[in-house]
Amino acid sequence: MMRWLLTYADMITLLLALFIILFAISNISAVKFNRLAHLIAGGFSSTSAVNNPPDGGVTGVQHGRSDDANMAAIKARLDKYIAEQKLRSKVQTRITAQGLVITLLSDKAYYDSGSAELRPETKRVLGVIAGQLRGVRNDVRVEGSTDNVPIATYEYPTNWELSAARATGVTRYLVEHEKIVPTRISFAGYGEFHPKFSNDTDAHRQQNRRVDVVILNGARTPSPNPEAP
Repeated sequence: MMRWLLTYADMITLLLALFIILFAISNISAVKFNRLAHLIAGGFSSTSAVNNPPDGGVTGVQHGRSDDANMAAIKARLDKYIAEQKLRSKVQTRITAQGLVITLLSDKAYYDSGSAELRPETKRVLGVIAGQLRGVRNDVRVEGSTDNVPIATYEYPTNWELSAARATGVTRYLVEHEKIVPTRISFAGYGEFHPKFSNDTDAHRQQNRRVDVVILNGARTPSPNPEAP
């Protein structure tokens, strides 16, 4: 006569389990959820960390090691080359909180006005810079900047496009011709909005028209595709 209690007890047990599961789901750890989603994605996409282990499977290498101590030595070598080639009015180096900044003044020295095409002189200097980049593991960022004089051409409607095109051209040359590993390098076009000086004189505007190659502080783990010597 009391057999219905067995069914009732089973139902209560199942409801208890359901509520426990619902409670657990309602307190999701974002870290664990993202990790789970990343692992599940590994079964469907070759871009996942599951199918592409960190550093291409290179083991025994710790992150965070730095070549920052080499910045002063690199600067000294570049400064020597700049002095020997009498390029002080065209190339500048300085060490900042970001890293070593190598400035190519773009005003008629390494570019024609309103152009992003690399001159032979520009390529020679980039070759020397690339030789220094191969000796360190630090990431590199190429930054293009202009003065505040408006530009409006078919190819470059604003200074944004011109600065980005110059930064892109330098980046592509370093990767395609000097064989710098592309995972180390990035670029940015700042237009007129990252000036070194106020644009109040011709001399200051000339200093603001530039491309900066920044060797960033902090070294990366060596790439699985080493750069050509």
